[in-house]
Amino acid sequence: MSAPTYEDANIMLQLARWGAESNLNKAYRFVWGDKYIDEYGEFIKKYPRGSKEFAYVAQVCGWYETLAALWVNGLLNEKLISDWVFVNGIWERVKGFALGQRENVGEARLFEHFEALANKQSK
Repeated sequence: MSAPTYEDANIMLQLARWGAESNLNKAYRFVWGDKYIDEYGEFIKKYPRGSKEFAYVAQVCGWYETLAALWVNGLLNEKLISDWVFVNGIWERVKGFALGQRENVGEARLFEHFEALANKQSK
């Protein structure tokens, strides 16, 4: 595995800034909080599309999908990612939502990079 570069660090900081500017921390608080439901069917019943809670989880999944898409395409160093964020941990938390959405919208590629990076990090 190659060493992270200054360009990797710059991309990481841009991702961190994007998360901060978009209030990703609010979405994280919901995902890691007691009101989060990890079973997709139950989640959708309580937090349907259009609810702020649905938006929170979609935002977290979207941010990690972006991070992972950069990794998949060789644009962000894997070691830097694993030193920075616990992808597998958040994937395990939101996996029910991500896979449920994938099935619901009929798009097999939805959150595929996020899932791949989480699986890679868990090994």
